[in-house]
Amino acid sequence: MATGDHPPISMDVVVSSSSTTNIADDETPCCWLCLGDGPDASGMPLVRNCSCRGSSGFAHLSCIIRYAESDGRNSYQGTGNIGAAFQECPNCKQEFQNDLRYHLERARVLFIEKEFPHDHMMRLRALIHRVRVLDAKSDVDRAEGDQICFKMISIIDKMKDDPSMQREWSGEFLKMEAVVLYVVGLFNMGVGSEENLEEALDCFRRAVDLFTLLGDEEINTMTAKKNIAKIEAILHGVEVNNDEGSNLKFSQRQYEYWLEKMGEHHPITIRRGELYAHALYCSNQGVAAERLLMKLAAISCQVHGPNHNSTISATSALKDVKERRVFINSRRQWFHAVRYENKGLSCVVRGPVAQSSRGGHEENMLTLSLPITDVLPAPGTPVVCQGLIERAHLNGKIGDTRGFDNGTFEIHFEDSGLVPACVKNENLRIVFELP
Repeated sequence: MATGDHPPISMDVVVSSSSTTNIADDETPCCWLCLGDGPDASGMPLVRNCSCRGSSGFAHLSCIIRYAESDGRNSYQGTGNIGAAFQECPNCKQEFQNDLRYHLERARVLFIEKEFPHDHMMRLRALIHRVRVLDAKSDVDRAEGDQICFKMISIIDKMKDDPSMQREWSGEFLKMEAVVLYVVGLFNMGVGSEENLEEALDCFRRAVDLFTLLGDEEINTMTAKKNIAKIEAILHGVEVNNDEGSNLKFSQRQYEYWLEKMGEHHPITIRRGELYAHALYCSNQGVAAERLLMKLAAISCQVHGPNHNSTISATSALKDVKERRVFINSRRQWFHAVRYENKGLSCVVRGPVAQSSRGGHEENMLTLSLPITDVLPAPGTPVVCQGLIERAHLNGKIGDTRGFDNGTFEIHFEDSGLVPACVKNENLRIVFELP
């Protein structure tokens, strides 16, 4: 395959059992553009990789490209940009994903460079989106990415050398330069060689300077600085300093930023929400993490469907945090709690499992029923208080476990009006399903 050639569309975007879920037996998917129900003239099959369901949204890649080009020309005449047809399905109004997005981002670049070669800002935006879908570990994609990075820097330099632009090099132009440097840094970071990491470090540092100069770029500045810290740690052969409190604040701020900018249904927001939930979980805030992932998975399933990347990812993350790890004191091993029995006096557990990992080797798993006094919930486990006499107002209240000392857990409650309390293990029960 020559440099710059793209791979053929893989089977995850052609008509298949997964992409035709919920299609009635008497409905045959057809291209919504040419109405053909078979391959196009070049033998390429119908594709669909958006949020459409049923029989809607299927099309030939060649038809989508022709439609996007025509729509782009018309849109440019009226608005000065080519619209969203290369990136967004006009039927469900959601972004394309996976291989379909990969091919359409390339088609978008080729179209703009052919039709509007002098619109530097639009070219840069297209190149940024293209390089973001490339796999830096693939030889073909890496070669294309190197070319794109060089091209973006060259376009920026050309714009800055233009006397008419020099007077206006602020605002959106300065931000574009910062974003280009940031994206070039990300690509080189993805390649991962020492030379590329040095290049990425330089790009991120320059980007931080520009974001700081612009002001009101807190998220971009914070993200670039975190990448700088990661690269410096790698180059110096030391572990990255993962401050859980700092990571939690950063993840929360990112999620809130994208929530305000794109809305709760956008895949970027859902992904940032996942990362925030992960930070909550790592900070032993299991209840909040699970609540957030329940919300994200439900939103994604409703808007994008059960087979969309966002739904699959959020659902998988939710499944992970719902695993209730417990330490079996008598065995000095970690297990998964499954359920209570014997009127809540015994807990069924399955394991052993590694302390920091999910699951285990099924053939080595044991299923045991143990007294609750031998079963200690892991930090961050959702629990409910019961059987308290002096503090009866806490009975039925849900919280998560934090510190543990001599058979007593520090519980932080979901109800923000309740102060944390120390509760004995026998007065706690694991919550397997949050209400």
